[in-house]
Amino acid sequence: MAAPMVETADLVVAGGGIVGCAVVHHLAQLLPPQTRIVLLDRGPIAGATSGSCMGHLMVTPDTPQEYAFTATSLALWRELQQQEGGFDYQPTGALYLADAPEDVELLPVLQRQFRDNGDRADILDPAQLRELEPGLAPDLPGALFYPGDGVVLPMAACASMLRHAQRTNPNVQVRPDCAVTGFATDGDRLTGVRTAQGPIATGSVVNTAGVWAPELTAMLRQPPLPIHPRAGNLVVTGHHSTPIKTQLLEVSYLRFAHGAAQVDPTRTTGDPGGHAVNMQPQTHGGCLIGSTRQFRGLDRTLNRDLVLRSLARACRYAPGLRHAPIVRTWVGLRPYSVDKHPLIGPWPPVRGLWIAAGHEGLGISLAPVTGRLIAQQIAGVPTAVDATPYLPARFLR
Repeated sequence: MAAPMVETADLVVAGGGIVGCAVVHHLAQLLPPQTRIVLLDRGPIAGATSGSCMGHLMVTPDTPQEYAFTATSLALWRELQQQEGGFDYQPTGALYLADAPEDVELLPVLQRQFRDNGDRADILDPAQLRELEPGLAPDLPGALFYPGDGVVLPMAACASMLRHAQRTNPNVQVRPDCAVTGFATDGDRLTGVRTAQGPIATGSVVNTAGVWAPELTAMLRQPPLPIHPRAGNLVVTGHHSTPIKTQLLEVSYLRFAHGAAQVDPTRTTGDPGGHAVNMQPQTHGGCLIGSTRQFRGLDRTLNRDLVLRSLARACRYAPGLRHAPIVRTWVGLRPYSVDKHPLIGPWPPVRGLWIAAGHEGLGISLAPVTGRLIAQQIAGVPTAVDATPYLPARFLR
């Protein structure tokens, strides 16, 4: 009796969140259309972190490298909107709100960072701020408006990326509810993936599993990836209740969200967590409110204290939220990389293994450029931006 045929694939992408979908999207564009690409997820596509986040597209001007990285990704988001659409893209811009005197001092610093990168951002005095956003508190001392940020619906964006990929390459296969259970190797070379639906022979796997990325490399007996879950609590108000129309962040969010963690990220208890307000108008008229951060492993229990503190800050900036009904609260898990840079590129100890994970709170923003960088490296062509700072090999030195 003949042995059963083993499925084969040129590439397997393990993790069906926004980063995995972006990797598939760009692989389909850069590789020949006969390339067989299989996307796997142990649950529904976009059913974990990508379905539990704000969808803020954010340019960060801290350094020329970070600006190029984030701005290139937002340009790719706009390109996808023109090509495909269907994911509720809104070019809202972003208002960085000041409250205390030290916040006001940060506004020209942030403005100069944008200008040094050839971009524009405008400092608004209280009157200009109220003209742009009448629903804000009248005593706010000012803000900086950056027009380049936006908002997307991440779950719909995953679907758009995969639709475009499958039109470009009919050999793209999408497998939800198909967990990776192990790998096959020949020496240091990857030769296959074992899944809940059977083995797949392949010489290339891209690990896009987010907070679960370390679990996949552990199956290969590799050193632990330096990626740890970081919980965030979110609140959304009822329809037609938002007092704002622009993406809003308190300027201290930059210190909070983009600075290195002040606690041990490997701990699952003992981190009191922190918050800095990020508010986002929704197309249905609600307001999505974040953003908190806390290391506590994979625990997705709502932290009521952090939520209340976050809501109090939101109401400080937009007093009308005090009367807005809350219709849903939930918790998502960000994949935090210990050096604050994602891992994007080959994992040298295992030939054929690639990593695209560790974006913390910028996974939605950076998904397109991450997909482009991985696809370009696999295709052997020059990368859109310098990939050196993101190569996983930096953790093997």
